[in-house]
Amino acid sequence: MLSYGRLLVLTAILFSCNAQAGLLDFFCIQSDVDCEKIEGGEDSSPVKQDKSLSPISTAEPCVEVKGSASMEGVDQAFARKMAIRDALKMASLKNNVRIRTDQRVEDYQLTLDSTRFTSHSKIKDYSVLKEGVESSEDMYGQTKEGALNYEVTLKVCLTEEAGICTGLEGNQYQTRLAIAPVVMPFASEARDISNLLSGYQLELERRVKNKGYRNFTLLLESVDLQLNKAVTPNLDPQQLTDIRNQTGAQFLLLTVIRSVSAHSDTGVLNTAKRFYNLNVNPEQRFIGVDWYVIDLISQTMIDQARGDVEVERDVLVGRDRPFGSGAFFATETGKAFNTVLNQQAKSVLSALHCKPFESQVIDVQNGEYVIYLHEAAGAKVGDDLAVYHTAGRPVRFGGSVLGQDQVPGAFLKIKRILPKFAIAELTAKKGVVQVGDIVKTW
Repeated sequence: MLSYGRLLVLTAILFSCNAQAGLLDFFCIQSDVDCEKIEGGEDSSPVKQDKSLSPISTAEPCVEVKGSASMEGVDQAFARKMAIRDALKMASLKNNVRIRTDQRVEDYQLTLDSTRFTSHSKIKDYSVLKEGVESSEDMYGQTKEGALNYEVTLKVCLTEEAGICTGLEGNQYQTRLAIAPVVMPFASEARDISNLLSGYQLELERRVKNKGYRNFTLLLESVDLQLNKAVTPNLDPQQLTDIRNQTGAQFLLLTVIRSVSAHSDTGVLNTAKRFYNLNVNPEQRFIGVDWYVIDLISQTMIDQARGDVEVERDVLVGRDRPFGSGAFFATETGKAFNTVLNQQAKSVLSALHCKPFESQVIDVQNGEYVIYLHEAAGAKVGDDLAVYHTAGRPVRFGGSVLGQDQVPGAFLKIKRILPKFAIAELTAKKGVVQVGDIVKTW
């Protein structure tokens, strides 16, 4: 039989063990890692984390989100589209979000407290799990006042792949590019190169095509430049509108060969040749090319770049080796142009990558809508497009038009695709779709 003193000691030891176990449980819950199972305990198990609060991992980049949109003044189909858009926006905030806060205190009082959330996540795919009009009664059984909302639940998969664009529906679209003829302010510098301007345009077309771009066309008529000390693209609205109507392109590529100048050094041998009126061949050449990408719809320049290469030794080509031929590219000057052409093709396609598709409704026939959409864009039958109405007056500043506000007004689905235009049907609307309305991916 245990004595009373020994019984007290044993009780104290058991209490200490239980208290220690309680402390271990407490610290495990507060830690940032999952608890490991304690050996020897039957009921020991890791603390389960709430998956809805954990960030998206690379192994499971999909989340469930809800979206809603009011049905006031619109039909159910239009509200459904807007609810899906709202859900996709909420999904983008689940991963790769940057938070910026701004606070200001004056006289011990908070006068400014703002937070900005910027999402850099990309949506790869989504599916609708549940949808429908919300209940007409609230949680207390009372009838709700005002218009009801259309609600959707989506499963959205996000990705960090570099090649995926942020816009979902238009990822596969290639915007149409018009490649303008090449211009050269100082044509006398290229007397030894035949077929330079037309050959450069054709070679640029070939390289753009070899990089997988299919939605482009060549302009056969020259594009005027503002000829002065600084040669710049002519952004005259009427001229750009004419090019847009002629080609159906969304972007225009202008190329200016700034320099093909050849020089000879002032060495003793060349000085002697000049003294005896002998021919002195140049030993250096500088190739300089500028290019500009113009948005034909907004009539603004979206990108410009330059390629420069210096050539040495045998820099003259000869009229018997026209631009673009194998014999031309075998010369030192030809190798320099080859480098510039590769730089330009890569730069232009990089500027156009992920640019959202934008077009117009150009005709309405028998309840169907004709869209300026070329077959080479990659559009497919069944694709959804959003129609935007212009709202208010054009915004002007400093004598120039800055643009006009646009609001979504309808949704179209492509029924047929022809080589130079597409036929679509109306699936949802908020207002009347008219000729000239802007069509975009959403």
